[in-house]
Amino acid sequence: MDTATILDSLASRIEALVPAVQFSDDDRFRVTIGTQLAVTGPRQVLLSAQSGTRKPTGGQTCSDWETTAELVVVYADSPPEQGQRGVYSRAIQDAEDILNDLYTWATTTTGVLAIEPDPGSVTPDGQGLLESARSIFIRFERS
Repeated sequence: MDTATILDSLASRIEALVPAVQFSDDDRFRVTIGTQLAVTGPRQVLLSAQSGTRKPTGGQTCSDWETTAELVVVYADSPPEQGQRGVYSRAIQDAEDILNDLYTWATTTTGVLAIEPDPGSVTPDGQGLLESARSIFIRFERS
């Protein structure tokens, strides 16, 4: 396993999720690996990572590597309809749902040794978009 394989695996996993609040049947998580924003629909997922490094410490081996992935979900920031949750609430819920699934991914994927996510944040970008961002430290066996 290497960092590019981890990104591909994470992208597949996230795209398989169904958002809790959908605007249409086609409303889903669309993942772009890299940082090029192309918002298509109500949300766009950007997934990137630092190049992995080998960090043998303590009980780890020379095949233990680590990377930090950055997960950013971008939403068109629009006011909610009467009685509906707003974009901010949907962003918080999506962030928790994605992370919940990534914990499962980490415990069921051969070669992934640990994940340690940051709390994440949801902030407006000042140009009509809302960004939900989270860094996720990943320790893995490089093969």
